[in-house]
Amino acid sequence: MTPPPRQLPFLTDPRFIVTSKRKISVPANAPFKDRAMWWWIGLQQKWRKPQPLNWSFGATPTTLCSLQLLSQCTEVTGVRYVIARDVAAGGVVFGHTNVLNGAQFVAAFTEALQTGKPGWWDQKTGKYRKENLVLLTNDPRTVLVLPQEMVAEFRPRKAH
Repeated sequence: MTPPPRQLPFLTDPRFIVTSKRKISVPANAPFKDRAMWWWIGLQQKWRKPQPLNWSFGATPTTLCSLQLLSQCTEVTGVRYVIARDVAAGGVVFGHTNVLNGAQFVAAFTEALQTGKPGWWDQKTGKYRKENLVLLTNDPRTVLVLPQEMVAEFRPRKAH
């Protein structure tokens, strides 16, 4: 028997926001005959595997983009991004000149987070911060997006 999946403590930590995939639910006013169709659509969406190469993102001018684009990355890959709450309200200068498939878009946006000096309002200090973020892969389906000072707390510990 396989053990139950371990609960990751940062998923319920109020310091973080967790991206999730858009869900389809049955509209409250749907006729009974349509409920089976809605149920089937929801089931298909729940179990379908992400298809990053089937997505297409048109060329966009370089502009200040919300870090909430991580929700798009979750839609494309199925990977959850757990982002520090203050940082989630920030932005990063991002754009691309070519049409990108989903995998290329996710790679470009996550690279911008790590090298493009995103900015956000730091509630603790009362100042605007502008620095690169660190992306830590916790498991194959979860990535932490953290400012540098939080990395030590969440970096996986190596067994001796």
